[in-house]
Amino acid sequence: MFRVLLADDEKMVLLSTEKTFPFSEYGMTVAARVFDSFEALRLLEESAFDAALIDIRMPGLTGIDIISECRRRNIDTEFIVVSGYSDFDYMKQAIRLGAFDYCLKPLQRKEADELSRRLLALLLRKRTAQDSARLAKILSRKDILPDMVRLGFPSTLQELAVLYISLPSVREILSLFKERETTPSLFLHSYFFLLSETSVLLLASVPDKNAEPLLNAVLSLTGSRIAYGTADLSAGQPGRLVAHLATDLLLTTKEQPLIRTSLHDENDAFRLLLEEVRLHYDQELSLQSLARKYNFNYSYCSELFKSETGYNFSKYITRLRMNAAAGQLLETADSTTDISFRVGYRNYHHFIKVFKDYFGTTPSEYRQQKGDIHEPEKTDVN
Repeated sequence: MFRVLLADDEKMVLLSTEKTFPFSEYGMTVAARVFDSFEALRLLEESAFDAALIDIRMPGLTGIDIISECRRRNIDTEFIVVSGYSDFDYMKQAIRLGAFDYCLKPLQRKEADELSRRLLALLLRKRTAQDSARLAKILSRKDILPDMVRLGFPSTLQELAVLYISLPSVREILSLFKERETTPSLFLHSYFFLLSETSVLLLASVPDKNAEPLLNAVLSLTGSRIAYGTADLSAGQPGRLVAHLATDLLLTTKEQPLIRTSLHDENDAFRLLLEEVRLHYDQELSLQSLARKYNFNYSYCSELFKSETGYNFSKYITRLRMNAAAGQLLETADSTTDISFRVGYRNYHHFIKVFKDYFGTTPSEYRQQKGDIHEPEKTDVN
């Protein structure tokens, strides 16, 4: 859900603006309503807003002042100026400061709908391009609670529900938030990161630690798959969980669209072994060497691996690598040679053979059948 701030010193005008814009239809929610210009600037500095609709003339600070100060402080919010004045100088200043649009009061529903459609397209592009880096920066910190508060979570937050979601298109996730009006508790506190055209990381605080309604809502979306877990906001745990979920998502299938992941005691030797496999499946690994490293009998380790994961070691690695390669084929224009190396195959021809055995088609054929990206660089060898 994209977070929107509304600022106007006239309460009735602000409420009219909110009623005119079809925010929920475009995956947006009004996260703050303010009638004071200084309060608007404070919120923009302290919280993350994707967009802000602000009045051009307010006591204390004008809308132009607010945009100018936000730009000076590198606040990347998209601004829509709402004004009762068709003053060309105001328009020129707003455009110079990079305002998304300049609208005259009173707004008509058709105009608001068209503006929302254009704004959504921009926000989707921005967030898809920026969110992976934003998430990595947050997870690199020892204490992520201040970042969570900035994203709209309460300062009392102790545990997060974390859903790593695969979808045919990230736009599908927006339809979930229409349910906010009928089931407000479902998304009382939540934030999503758009990690690619087809993957979303959804963070949520769920009532009574019961995530089932949220999981069922996501699974109701056609083609959705989820790796789910909960993270205590203790040092390092959210980052570890997200890394685990990213790998576990590769193990989900149409028949098994949900995998639940939990973090175990770091002193559990087998959990450490499995974590190494999950995080480094793209490297040269062998169960024999891992068994020696973690002081396991090889035969026992092999049986334990099968009972814990449902796959033998070789099939587990292959499944992770193949699904990672398939995702990269659809989400990037990179060559199959580069992708094969990135997912752990040093022999390109072997990668082609394994891929065809797994999916029944070559990587280039898979890319052409499933997506719109074509690769002219190299012909697959069968």
